[in-house]
Amino acid sequence: MNRLRVLMTGAAGYIAGQLLPAFRERYELQLIDVRRENRAGTVVEGVEVVDLLTDPAAAAFFAEVDVVVHCGYIRPGGDTPQAQYDAERRNIDMMQRVYQLAVDHGVRRVVAASTNQAAKWYEEPYFAGLRDRVSPEDYPRPNSLYGWAKAAYETLGFVYASGGLGAKLENIHIRIVVPREIDGAAFEHQPRHRYIRELAGYISERDLQQLFCKAIEVADITDEHGVPFQIVYGVSNNARTFWSITNARKVLGYAPQDDSEVRFAADIARLLGA
Repeated sequence: MNRLRVLMTGAAGYIAGQLLPAFRERYELQLIDVRRENRAGTVVEGVEVVDLLTDPAAAAFFAEVDVVVHCGYIRPGGDTPQAQYDAERRNIDMMQRVYQLAVDHGVRRVVAASTNQAAKWYEEPYFAGLRDRVSPEDYPRPNSLYGWAKAAYETLGFVYASGGLGAKLENIHIRIVVPREIDGAAFEHQPRHRYIRELAGYISERDLQQLFCKAIEVADITDEHGVPFQIVYGVSNNARTFWSITNARKVLGYAPQDDSEVRFAADIARLLGA
């Protein structure tokens, strides 16, 4: 059986670092980033240095690829609103370049690492006890420029998926929530709902790997209107839940194995037992 050919952008980044162990076992990989070292300063094997925004050579990496997994991200260079806006505009430009190069080279699908920040405002009524769940179908409501940019990735992706710019490009956007182990000690003096929010949004490394692999491999992602476009939330099978993964289960076949209630049971008893 031929292995799928997958191009990963941002391959030296944090999310890519969690995905690569599974990807290396399953796919024929092309890895690109603006650096070869991860956050710890360790060289990531196989990463080619290329800037998607400025390097004409970037286009060659899209040739003969089945799926692009886009994890690339440009961090803002300052903390002012203008600096953040300027950086996020560049991120949107990079996402557009990924879409267009994918179309130009006949790539079938783009799987993008998105974030719950695209709809983070909904956490306000959740904390207030006025809302129990948010789903991918809810209108995007970011409350930061980072979240706004991710919502822009998604809507721009729909343009490409709908065929508005030529051939339909399949799009899956994974809104990752809490892709890390939760340190209970960090919440000792925090309001209870802050810790509960982390438990609700937790996704284990193996569930994150499964979700991305399902997104890469599933045959049909068309919606009820025939558009190959999906937004899914990235959380584990948590007993405390706010972000709906109904369509991730139904469309992608996602079957998360972990539950934050079990994984962090000792901390939960200590911090929430009273």
